[in-house]
Amino acid sequence: MQERGYVLVVQLGGTACNKFVHTLRQFQWEVGLCRSPEGVLARLRSEPADVVVLRGMDENLTELITALRRAAPTCSVVWQSPDDMPQARIAALDAGAHVCVPAQANIPEWDAVLRNLIRCQHSATDAMPRWRVDGRARMLAGPAGERLPLTNTERAFFVSLLNAPHQCLPREGFFPDASRDPMDGARRVDVLVSRLRSKARRLNIDLPVLAVRGWGYMLMPQGAAGLGAAGLGAAGQD
Repeated sequence: MQERGYVLVVQLGGTACNKFVHTLRQFQWEVGLCRSPEGVLARLRSEPADVVVLRGMDENLTELITALRRAAPTCSVVWQSPDDMPQARIAALDAGAHVCVPAQANIPEWDAVLRNLIRCQHSATDAMPRWRVDGRARMLAGPAGERLPLTNTERAFFVSLLNAPHQCLPREGFFPDASRDPMDGARRVDVLVSRLRSKARRLNIDLPVLAVRGWGYMLMPQGAAGLGAAGLGAAGQD
């Protein structure tokens, strides 16, 4: 079982993280560094991470953890406090953090914590294989071994869908910063889905996207892939 993944390290309160990031990479983790709470939330909209590591202290820490869990439900959240702060750790766990790592933890301990989180994620999905975005390979990976290459924009589209299971997302809401006119954003996502559909057909893949007429798009319910072509053809917006 692959026990490595992509870790996004977030620097809080000016905590130095460069050495930490470098050492994690030596343990074969792929690691990105984000220097602000605002930056990590923006980054997760288009860049899937297996684990977000918060290092340092921020006055809005619990709100940040809650926002991270909402923005990326399948991503594990870890916080390392700069000091021994039991009440802050309790608050972080209550807000949704999966693990609080002590300030004195060394890199082998970090490696063990991260590997355990990856194992837990795999255990949760092994019983029911699912679609996922492989950020490192820039692919949409399917439960039957499907591999669909993605552009950065297509990757952001699927990250939005995967972060909102069982929800239909409005067409104009996928790329809110891309255009001042919401209808331009809606037309842009329709074109994107049309191109994805064509790409998927060439690779003999049923695109796991359901179009809801007059509203938007949602991820195809698990086990309904065989209905994908008919559902999209009937309700497609392009």
